[in-house]
Amino acid sequence: MQQERAHVYVPAFPIAEWIVLNWWALLNEPCRTPVIPRTANGDMPWIKRHCLRCADSALLLPALYFYNDGRGIGVEWQADQRDNLPHLPGEFVDGNCDRLDKDLTESALAEFVNAVLAQVKGLAEERVQATLATWHAIQNADIDETRFCIAAGRLGLDPYDPSQVTDDLADFLETGLGDPEELLVRDLTEVADARTIAAQWNWVQEASRAQQLGPGPTSNAIGQPAAKDSPFRFGYELAARVREAAGLAPTQAIGSVHEVGQLVTNSLLETPDQNHIPGQELHAIVGWNPRRRIVIAGPRLPRHDNQRFLDARGLYHALFTCESSHRLVTRAYTWDQQSSRAFAAELLAPREALRDRAPKSADSAAVERLAREFVVSTRLIENQLENAGVTVVDE
Repeated sequence: MQQERAHVYVPAFPIAEWIVLNWWALLNEPCRTPVIPRTANGDMPWIKRHCLRCADSALLLPALYFYNDGRGIGVEWQADQRDNLPHLPGEFVDGNCDRLDKDLTESALAEFVNAVLAQVKGLAEERVQATLATWHAIQNADIDETRFCIAAGRLGLDPYDPSQVTDDLADFLETGLGDPEELLVRDLTEVADARTIAAQWNWVQEASRAQQLGPGPTSNAIGQPAAKDSPFRFGYELAARVREAAGLAPTQAIGSVHEVGQLVTNSLLETPDQNHIPGQELHAIVGWNPRRRIVIAGPRLPRHDNQRFLDARGLYHALFTCESSHRLVTRAYTWDQQSSRAFAAELLAPREALRDRAPKSADSAAVERLAREFVVSTRLIENQLENAGVTVVDE
């Protein structure tokens, strides 16, 4: 007879071993995709670093993911599909997500590991001794070592594995990059590839000097809302406030992101072409120059609608995330980057406006018409319509 239970008993050491092995990535690496992947079809190296089930495939463990979302620790647990674990005595029927404080999470995980390893420290078993040695290195890392390990972990690398962290990369992370918690460095390490990060950092530094970029005003007339449970809702609300501050009606299409920026800041917005970014992870650098102008610098995009979207993402950073440093617009899925996408979508094509103009079921012709009116991509229109509760149909 199948029964639901609120708890199961499993050995604790494999879990503690997995936490220790993946410590730096677990607490610092973001999710690399828009949604958390499933173990059957996702990015397996990332899943192995972040999914508790990977601690031991022979144990009944949940598909529980820990990852850094840019503001804390995101957690998500996924329900199993029926009969998906035929060789185990049960399956998990509940799924949800939450956000945790990073320091409290780190403290709780460390307490668990300490408690488990205290019970096995006398065993002369290779797995136990290797785990104890790694945990000792983690717990006794000095400031410089910790910074190095955070940067490596955020890149998805094991800082103690020379096959993953080459001598050249180690030298760059130790001496060329700076503090991984500085916002500009964090933006880069949240999205960079280990093979191109040095070249990308050179581009960031050159662009910063060429455009004389720095932080913006410590405050502006557009107050930020209370923290939301979703970066998307946060970005949507800020877009509504910016549109109101610019004197735009809720359903009005905007003529130019530059005009909106000038209306809400009384400053000019410049978008110089700063080409030759290595790789595809970085899109632009954003900051304020000595003339107190907003600068969004990066390669010019061939399509005008895509450039408008990039400029709108840059405006989000200029207004709300540049109070202590200039920032990067990237393809990452951390809080600030996802908020900037939601902000840009709602600024350019508000859901209310689309709902008013679209039929209950929007076909491709309706989507294309709205894309032309709001000068955005059809994909953006489709996403905004779905978020507004309008069905998009394929014909």
